[in-house]
Amino acid sequence: MGGGSGSGSGCGDLSPTSIPTSPSSSPEHLPPAFADYVPVLSPSDGDSDGYSVCDDPEAEALLYGSRLQVQDRSLREAKELIRRYNPGYWIEGVSGTKAGDYVLPDITTLLLVGPRGAGKSTLVNRITRVFDKDDDHFAPERAQVSYNSKSTGTCFLREYKIPRSSNGICLYDTRSLSTNPEKDFKILQRWMTKGISHGQMVMWDTDDDAKIKNLESMGRQYSCLPCKTRKVNFVIFVVDGISILRSIDSNKKEYMDMLHQTFMNPFLSFGDDKPAVVVTHGDRLSFEQRSHVQNALAETLDIPLQQIFDIPGSDDYRTDMAVLDMLRYCIQCAEQNFPLKLNYLLEMHGRETLTKMMAWLMSLDAVMDATIVFLCVVALLLRVSDKFL
Repeated sequence: MGGGSGSGSGCGDLSPTSIPTSPSSSPEHLPPAFADYVPVLSPSDGDSDGYSVCDDPEAEALLYGSRLQVQDRSLREAKELIRRYNPGYWIEGVSGTKAGDYVLPDITTLLLVGPRGAGKSTLVNRITRVFDKDDDHFAPERAQVSYNSKSTGTCFLREYKIPRSSNGICLYDTRSLSTNPEKDFKILQRWMTKGISHGQMVMWDTDDDAKIKNLESMGRQYSCLPCKTRKVNFVIFVVDGISILRSIDSNKKEYMDMLHQTFMNPFLSFGDDKPAVVVTHGDRLSFEQRSHVQNALAETLDIPLQQIFDIPGSDDYRTDMAVLDMLRYCIQCAEQNFPLKLNYLLEMHGRETLTKMMAWLMSLDAVMDATIVFLCVVALLLRVSDKFL
């Protein structure tokens, strides 16, 4: 997961780097379920990672091959955890409850939100790619990515199952948020309270009549689809690492303040669980710049580094593991906030009520016994007094 110390110096250069590695998948930050997945680096990463270079080329080739085998096995095991997942898979036995005690969704729904250019659609494709490598290596990209500022972007909510054939997890790609968090409040509230559905049109107050008419015309294809409304189970907050770095280096706080206000929107949180944060476009930054961005985000959003996931566009082992770490984190947070069934709550409250009633009756019995003793004493005194009189 995201982490690692970063230095603020030398972070202004935005030139591409040949370093494709991601700090988000370093072994010290992996969740407990991934404790056995030890990322193994290739010899090209240098001796600083603790690997000695063998002088014998044949022996070195065998050693490198064994490392690749370990990587492949750990990655397959991590993927299998996500593939096997169904809602309720990780809540059984928690606090004495079982999956049947919760209101489980048909599919766990993760909502992607973020400002324009954050890379939400690109993230959908990158997540899908992790599983397509095994299922269909030549499968086309699913989400349409905008490459220029004139594009309208994602104007309709789109549902993507992860993996493609899964019935356990789905991602929802959304229209970019505006630069004014106050304008986003209503639509975020509607998504989080009323639910979301595939093909749902997203309009802002700033959209002119011509644009709205054009969107309505485009949305007719979805009007006859029986798309189910889904309740959002957790939120992924997507941000652009390059925009954050520029904001930091230019000392302009408007962009970071906008991210902070949007992130702190109460409708995006589930109890104490705030959204997971994904930093994109890290493949255009150096390792130090990416660490600098993550540290700045952790401070601005007041969250631990382990809640920030660095997922660049590079296609490598570390990025794949970062994607899987992020999915598992989101699923675990979602399952912690599944609501309990009404009959379970009634059963629990019924036990508490019965216990209180029993205690009350026992105290009442004690009062009645004391009253009977008191009346007996009074009757005895009356009889004695009659004899003397």
